[in-house]
Amino acid sequence: MIIERLAVAHANDDDNVYYLGDAAILDRVQLDTGPDGQPPFLVEADDRVVTSDVAEAVAAASRGLGSGDVDFGDDLT
Repeated sequence: MIIERLAVAHANDDDNVYYLGDAAILDRVQLDTGPDGQPPFLVEADDRVVTSDVAEAVAAASRGLGSGDVDFGDDLT
């Protein structure tokens, strides 16, 4: 798993953008968050999910990465 954060010269809304992927495809999933990683979350891969629910955001990112192990409603604790 590779996670990269968008680097910007000046602080703005783009400093909470992350790219998740692997060695083959570095930007399989784009994850945008509110300030300091807080909700709402925008997860973009094959589909687009906007949510304030952490479990739903994780499930969407997992689907985009090809992992069927996590789904919305799973207990992540």
